[in-house]
This record gives sequence, C-alpha cells and structure tokens, in this order.
Amino acid sequence: MKTAIEVRVGNLLLIDDKIYKVEEVDVKGSAKVAKTINLKMKCITDDKHIDHAYHQHDKFDEANVLHQKALYSYQDDTFYYFIDEKTYDSYPVSKTIVGHKSVFLKENNDYIVELYEGTAIDVFFPERIRLKVISAPPGIKQHVSTTAKQVTLENDMMIDVPQFIEENDIVEVDSHTGKYIDRVKS
Repeated sequence: MKTAIEVRVGNLLLIDDKIYKVEEVDVKGSAKVAKTINLKMKCITDDKHIDHAYHQHDKFDEANVLHQKALYSYQDDTFYYFIDEKTYDSYPVSKTIVGHKSVFLKENNDYIVELYEGTAIDVFFPERIRLKVISAPPGIKQHVSTTAKQVTLENDMMIDVPQFIEENDIVEVDSHTGKYIDRVKS
C-alpha cells in the first residue's frame, strides 16, 4: 500500500481493478493545510488518460510487476514480439504501448519488458541507441562550424548532427528525445 503523498512518476497503481501508470504528480497545499495530490495517469489496459485529485492519506495498491530482459524478434499488424533467450517465452507488446519509440526497435537487441501477471504492459529502451548513418550530405569545408546538417539513419529517421558526421558512421541517439548524442569511435 502506498499513500497518495508517496506516489512518484512511473509508479504502477491498481485502481478499480485496472493498472494505471503515473505520468505526473502535482502536490498542492502546505504543512498547515491538508495536501491535495493531483495525479495524471495512463490506464495500461485501455490506453486512456485520467487526471484526478486525491487527499494525501488516500491509499493505493501497487501493481506487482516483473522486469524481464528479452530480445526484440519481429512484429505483425498489432504486436511487437520479444523473446526470453533462456526460456523462449514470447512476450507480445501492443503497438500502442510502444508508440513512437518503435523506430528504436532493432532485431536481436535486448530490451526490458515489464510484465503484470504474465502480460507485457511496457517496454523500456536503453537511453542511448546506436544507429548507422545511411545518407549524409557533405559537410561544410570550414574547419570549425557549429551549423548542423540533417542525416538519415538506418531506421529511416532524420536527425541533426555535426558537420563531421559521414555516411556509414555509427551515432548514438537519445531514445527519449530522438536527438544526436555522440559519434561512436570505431
């Protein structure tokens, strides 16, 4: 059990037999006045968002989840499939759960799949994803240039990079923002 004042972003709460993932926590009030906790949450089962205010002493059951390392294997029209290398269990993850981060899925790469009662409810991506540059315009010839250029990566994503990045370079991209971090040294 967790009180509303103890809830943090990322917590999974059981409310009315549904699992909600906390996306935002806003505490209102002071030490003299009872605090109100506004929670913005996403229902894992039906993908709906709710915004609700709770009293600081309201209690919630936490969802008991398991984090499992799994390889991304393939996709169909509705799911991405991850495989546990040790047990060969398959974890289908809904495309709506993965959302826009699907561009960072690479076959045979490891990801962490979050499971609730054997069902995959989320996928965690590494913070840094390595991708190959497949198309890059020539850089500006000036020795020092802070102007960025746009390149195309192996996942068809286009990002801004420094002028020195060339075709076939491997770059690290932030999986949360989709921005260039660094070039990987060979």
